Amino acid sequence: MTVYDVVIIGSGAAGGTLAKELSAKNKKVLVLEKGDFVEEAEAYKTYDIAFSGIEIWRIIAVGGTTLVTFGNAMPVLTNELRDFGINIVEEIKELNNELNISPLPSSFIGNATKSFIEAAKNLGLTVKFMPKMIDPKKCLTTCKHCTAGCITGAKWSSLKAIRKALASGAKIITKVSKVKILTSGGKVKGVKYIVNGVEKEVTTDVVVSCAGALGTPEILFSSGIEDDVGEGLFTDVFITIGGIVKNVMLNREQDMLAYVKLGHGILSPFFSIFLRPKFMCKGIKASPKDIMGIMVKIADTPSGKVYRNGKVSKPLTDYDIELLRKYSEKALEMLEAMGADMKTIVATYPRGVHPGGTAAIGKVVDKNLETEIKGLYVADASVLPKAPGAPPMLTIMALAKYLAKKLVET
Repeated sequence: MTVYDVVIIGSGAAGGTLAKELSAKNKKVLVLEKGDFVEEAEAYKTYDIAFSGIEIWRIIAVGGTTLVTFGNAMPVLTNELRDFGINIVEEIKELNNELNISPLPSSFIGNATKSFIEAAKNLGLTVKFMPKMIDPKKCLTTCKHCTAGCITGAKWSSLKAIRKALASGAKIITKVSKVKILTSGGKVKGVKYIVNGVEKEVTTDVVVSCAGALGTPEILFSSGIEDDVGEGLFTDVFITIGGIVKNVMLNREQDMLAYVKLGHGILSPFFSIFLRPKFMCKGIKASPKDIMGIMVKIADTPSGKVYRNGKVSKPLTDYDIELLRKYSEKALEMLEAMGADMKTIVATYPRGVHPGGTAAIGKVVDKNLETEIKGLYVADASVLPKAPGAPPMLTIMALAKYLAKKLVET
């Protein structure tokens, strides 16, 4: 039977980073992935949507949801993690240097973002440029493919990390299902899984679940861990408020180049594909060049749950609804300041793309990200103690680096 130093379940922001870091230190690494390899430009074909009160969107493929992000790299929840004894400041610095994280150059800032910034300042709001994991030399200023999959290779995705891991000797097995952790005396002894209809088994003392907040609970439940698993699901719920602003040209500009940080969320320019149908329902013929959208993202309450059978529930609470209403008013003020026709205002359905919290630090894992089973760790968004209300990818990657260092030391 094959023996590995570490088996990683999942290949997204955490799994890819962890595999790259460990294989670079000569650890024998196996990555088990539910999805398959896909060309980045075709990542949109692998979307998986959980209908759970709100829609929760993710990608099932090698690289995970990193394939369809905007490349946003905000360091979120660092203080909250420090309260649990986890300091990832150094890891964030390392990632900033390795990936050249910074806002895109001024040449990318078009009319829509300029108008957004001016409106924010006129309303007394503090606006910042969004740090990105994007190579501006490869990126196209008018491209709108981020959430479908990068067509130029400009944007960082975990697929890049996985390829580096493979070059360093790691192995990946795709289209895996029914993963179960094998234990003895409260310690990890191996992993059992099914691929191509055949049950396989490998030996290891260390397993890290990086299957995401919807996938990790299944791994933990099957391993016999029950308390608090699957509870506390948040998703950073967002809607997009849209209006008609003549020749704003957001459709020819990168999304989320700037943002306004509110108390428990953010506002950011976003050309949602779901806005135009909303205009049509109101009898408004909206040309794409005239559509201005503002994303309203909140740190929602951890009111959701992932059940043992894999079903997901994520209702909006009264608090969530009120916060969306409150921040939407700010978005409306900004749209009006940008010259929007206020009779054309529409809003999209609530969605979530940052699921987390279902194996939270202090409840399911300790400050070493280890569960009650020795050798079984979690390093994805499941461990986050609360909703960030902003893109968490950088923090998830930093947590993976943090864990990699600990595993190398041991």
